[in-house]
Amino acid sequence: MEAGAPPPPQAKTPQEAAASPDPAEKLEGVAAWVAQLDRKLATRFYALAAASVLALAAGIVAVVLALSVQGDSVTKGELADLRDQVDQANRSASNAAEDTVADLDDRLAEIESQIEAIRSDQSGSGRELSVIQDDIADLRDQVDAAQQAADDAAEAAADAQSSADSNSNDSP
Repeated sequence: MEAGAPPPPQAKTPQEAAASPDPAEKLEGVAAWVAQLDRKLATRFYALAAASVLALAAGIVAVVLALSVQGDSVTKGELADLRDQVDQANRSASNAAEDTVADLDDRLAEIESQIEAIRSDQSGSGRELSVIQDDIADLRDQVDAAQQAADDAAEAAADAQSSADSNSNDSP
């Protein structure tokens, strides 16, 4: 700032300028007030324009979605056909499941009868094994008795031979 220069005019608010007795200042205050009003209106205009554009875009999106939903909607006839197909698939699946269960029951009954036959064969085999073991024990007893008889006969023959030898040595 220079020493001789007048101080810069202080900016007055539009209300202060309008209250001033000087018509130039009043005019300046009115111009400031109009500029301030213009800024406020411009801001509101831009906000209103943006809101209008967004509302228009939302309306267009709503129309497009409504049209696509209408095109993708199912008629009552198509829904009834679909229900019939689902019912038919359920019946088919139920019949297949029942057939499978019946087949499994048959196979289970067959396996149970095979197991019972094996058990009866095992019990019969067990009885046969017991009889065979008894026969083997009897045969062992007979072999032991025959072995004892052979040993006794061999001993008796040896005694008879030794008696005969001693008798023949005694008689000249």
